[in-house]
Amino acid sequence: RRTIRLLHSLSHDTLSSGIHTRGRCAFDDIDFLSLGSQQQQQQQLLILFVSTTGDAEQPSTIQNTWSKLLSKSLPHNLYSNVKFALFALGDRAYGPDAFCAAGRKLAARLVQLGARPVCALGYGDDGSLNGGVFADLDVWLEGELFPMLRRDNTELVVAEVSSGSIKQSIAVVDDNLPYKVTVNQSSTRSPTYNYNGKIQEWQQREFSQHYCKYFQHGCPTTAYQYNDRLERITQQQSNSNISNKNNAPLLGRVAVNERITAEDWMQNTRHIKIRITQSMDKNPPTIPGDDCQILPYQAGDVATILPSNPSILVDRFISVLPPSIRRVANDILHIQHTPNHATTTMNHPWPTKCTLRGLLFHCADLQSLPEREDLFALSRYCKMRHPEGKDQRNKLISLSETSGAALYGDYIVREKRNWADLFYDFDSVRWEEERSDDRNVAGHANGEGRELTISDLLTLLPSIAPRHFSIASSPSFSKIESSTRNENEAGFEIELCVAVVEGATPRGRPYLGCCSGYLASIARGDAVAAASDAGDTVRLWIHPGSFSKLPLNLLNEGQGGVSSRYFETPVMCVGAGTGVAPLRSLILEREARRMSNIGDISPSNGIGNTDDDDNILVFGCRKRSKDYYYSTEWEKWTDSNRLRMIPAFSRDQKHKLYVQRALRETDDGELIARHLLERGGAVYIAGGSKMARAVKDEIVEALGVRLDGGGKDAKRLLNKLKRKGLFSIEAWS
Repeated sequence: RRTIRLLHSLSHDTLSSGIHTRGRCAFDDIDFLSLGSQQQQQQQLLILFVSTTGDAEQPSTIQNTWSKLLSKSLPHNLYSNVKFALFALGDRAYGPDAFCAAGRKLAARLVQLGARPVCALGYGDDGSLNGGVFADLDVWLEGELFPMLRRDNTELVVAEVSSGSIKQSIAVVDDNLPYKVTVNQSSTRSPTYNYNGKIQEWQQREFSQHYCKYFQHGCPTTAYQYNDRLERITQQQSNSNISNKNNAPLLGRVAVNERITAEDWMQNTRHIKIRITQSMDKNPPTIPGDDCQILPYQAGDVATILPSNPSILVDRFISVLPPSIRRVANDILHIQHTPNHATTTMNHPWPTKCTLRGLLFHCADLQSLPEREDLFALSRYCKMRHPEGKDQRNKLISLSETSGAALYGDYIVREKRNWADLFYDFDSVRWEEERSDDRNVAGHANGEGRELTISDLLTLLPSIAPRHFSIASSPSFSKIESSTRNENEAGFEIELCVAVVEGATPRGRPYLGCCSGYLASIARGDAVAAASDAGDTVRLWIHPGSFSKLPLNLLNEGQGGVSSRYFETPVMCVGAGTGVAPLRSLILEREARRMSNIGDISPSNGIGNTDDDDNILVFGCRKRSKDYYYSTEWEKWTDSNRLRMIPAFSRDQKHKLYVQRALRETDDGELIARHLLERGGAVYIAGGSKMARAVKDEIVEALGVRLDGGGKDAKRLLNKLKRKGLFSIEAWS
């Protein structure tokens, strides 16, 4: 958004021939290969924004295009008529090899296919001060891209690749808004969501189909599809029987929501069990499935949750809107979207029928931190007739500029001011005086400040982005437990381990994470649900995670002799904090597979025999008595010789003990090399990016001591294991 606006400004101010942008899109939304085959009279310039996801992987919005670009049959001069400028986004906490890896790989491949870079690659670090990647973006634009454009006027195609959902608020470069809103002002107003949590607006018959179409935009590209009996549809069935479209979210009811950290501990971490009962789609596919063979999900999968805002925040935001908008907050809106709006092709429409209150509750991301481009867009609504209007407009513009990055960092980033805070502080935005529509237009033209309408508001606000949580349960183990309890309910269960994001800013302003706070507030699916604003129904999708190739093959009978081994491939899981969630899923899945095939038989001689461990868990937390997640389970599996547990409690002794140190010191420093080189094991790492990087470095160092080629051979071995699915990292910052 910022680049598009600045390009238009550059075009008007300094370029004689102007710049023509074709829009903003994701790679997989265009025929990228055809750009090279088109016969153009002049060269095209592509401005590319590429983020990195996972363990130095391409994001989901480019995966189809990336696989095509890797084809060996493509000619080396495919893009000889194409020039490009690329800005890569990443996080240095993941290490130098993973930092902006997706962007660097794409740039190298484009050069191999004949494209020519017109300036140096840009690198955006999410950890940069005063705005993260946006601070680095300004440096690249002013230092690299814009000087080149001033020398060479070129037609532009702007494409954006993102590992998350693309922000829906847009940069308005003219007065043409992408939404036309009609308010149904009737004497009998539609009921909005109920504060008692029993029914939400998106669940009401009058609005549900409109919300469903909107929610589908948040569906991950790799999300599973389910039939009308909630049986997972395989890829082969999906390709041959139903069209490839965004899925409606699954609906689940919270069955368990309990704290698993000590009550007096600073971190509130929740174990949440959700029972999936239906899809929001009124007409799900009727493809037959085999619920005996196809599990509803796989160990290590990810649940993508679509949260809602707390009612107290919605009420506060409405209270700081202009009076003309506040008066119709509960009226029915009919929202018409203009898909061909010039500034973007990725601006997903809001629900076409809803109330403003319902939209703010379930769709608009009121808790997000407004970006600098948002502040610039908001400045045009400051009223000059307001006593502070001129000063407030100048301050918003100053906050949005590169020179105001430090001020933006202090005001927005460190104090975590959200949209309600912004509208409260800049009250000239909501100030209104009696005027006709003609005067409103004239006043805007004369620089007096544009009136904020609902259409303007919908253009400014971002939508709530779904949040991703590693599933902590095992589908096979849950199936065994259900059969033991003789449960025959429709649907299936998943479990999550969620650390609630909460705290206070340097100036003492409290803050709460959007989705973790939402999940923590959801009551169990019984009578206590009435105490929650959010009710007890969760909207979610399930899709594959980083550990989809978990080795589950058992040893042939007699192959293991008298050892405690049952699996062909031993597994070592390394994680800290809530990173234990997917690792718990992997361990439980392997044990469920063993119990289903062999029975729940505990070996009699496995204690102390570290060469025969099927499952090893290296888990780090602060204190055994405070945040040792699932300690009872680990003790049970350890007592039955089915798990070797290596804990690292960082604050239970004078010196700090982290998982990487535990790996280094266990078995006299031989644990890693013995597991990978002698036993042919697999390693899975989950948790924070810094921890994951440190653990990977520790593994490379331990292997380098054993291998002739040192660290190079160690990295080569890990890449080989990664291709086989025997070495994977799921990290986040």
